[in-house]
Amino acid sequence: MASAVGGKAKIWIGRERSRCLPLPARLGRRTQVCPTVVSVLKHPGACTPRHQGLERETILCGHLKGHAAAVTAALVKVDADGKKEVITASLDKTMALWRLEAEEEGGELLGVRPQEVARLNPAGAPIFSLAVDGTAPEASASSPDSRQQVFCGNAAKSIGVWEPPAGVMQERVVLNGHAGWVRALAVEGRYLFSSGCSTLRQWDLTRAVPRHMRDVSLVKGDILGLATAPGRVFTAGADGAIRAWAVSKKGEMEAAGARDKAHRDRVTALVHAGGFLYSVSHDGTLKMWDAASLELVMEERAAHDGGRLHCAAAAADGHLYTGGDDKLVQRWRLGSLAPARAGALHCHNHSVRTLAAGPCETLVSGDAAGGLALWTV
Repeated sequence: MASAVGGKAKIWIGRERSRCLPLPARLGRRTQVCPTVVSVLKHPGACTPRHQGLERETILCGHLKGHAAAVTAALVKVDADGKKEVITASLDKTMALWRLEAEEEGGELLGVRPQEVARLNPAGAPIFSLAVDGTAPEASASSPDSRQQVFCGNAAKSIGVWEPPAGVMQERVVLNGHAGWVRALAVEGRYLFSSGCSTLRQWDLTRAVPRHMRDVSLVKGDILGLATAPGRVFTAGADGAIRAWAVSKKGEMEAAGARDKAHRDRVTALVHAGGFLYSVSHDGTLKMWDAASLELVMEERAAHDGGRLHCAAAAADGHLYTGGDDKLVQRWRLGSLAPARAGALHCHNHSVRTLAAGPCETLVSGDAAGGLALWTV
């Protein structure tokens, strides 16, 4: 439950409190390139908001030392009423499955705490990227035994497969052939996309063992992030470029546009939501692009007070969340980049390195020291 005192929002966590820090005024740093007024967009597959037209309360469900080193990847595996599961990976070469469980006393709900369900040391670790098989049915409270394959991109230049909560990876399914660390994974329909160095790889998920279809190699610049939309895949480059590829119904790929100097430094993450593409970079800027044309719509200079930005995620509450070296999770309205009135989320003591959001209300953030925060947004 949240309350506002003196213009600052406070978040209640069971019997404890955590403060949301207000964003400073940044009107002088925001540039609107396109004057068109855009509407606030709803996250695909989102649940019905608890408060229509209002910013929802943000609840910190848990803050813990989840790993012994920096968190490299996170995934909200299940985000359904009555069941929520999150997967995290780290430079400590472990991967863990967490389940959010309610704490009650005398029939009164005190809060929600994360419970570690499984932890393993996968071959080829550390894991740098995670994605769920989109062709498999999603687990829910009504079908708790259903399992989904989770693809895990690693430092051994391959993709392993895990079916949580199993204590080991699948030994017979390993997707090889990458030129370097598999830094990014993304699923669009029946296709899995992966990146290793400057090569984008495409896989067919309709087979029992995903079948490699084709490679697309860039002239320069490692691919650090991927985002997908219906019939599109986007790449984030270490050279500051953003590139788009059209994917036909038969899976054929064709170049569909590029911004060679989208950012002045490496592009660390891309997010697609409602026809717009959002990018963050080590140059400290957050930018919003028209996904069809890659025309710049709006940008937020010095989005984290000039520090580097490492990650981004779009949540079902209509906000884009970004993490950076200022140790904060900032939040912006999708479609306008207007800062949230309640301010930034503050609980990390180190640089925020990874963010992941579920289709309903769960958000997870991980930092450079292995700290994890799980939120209801």
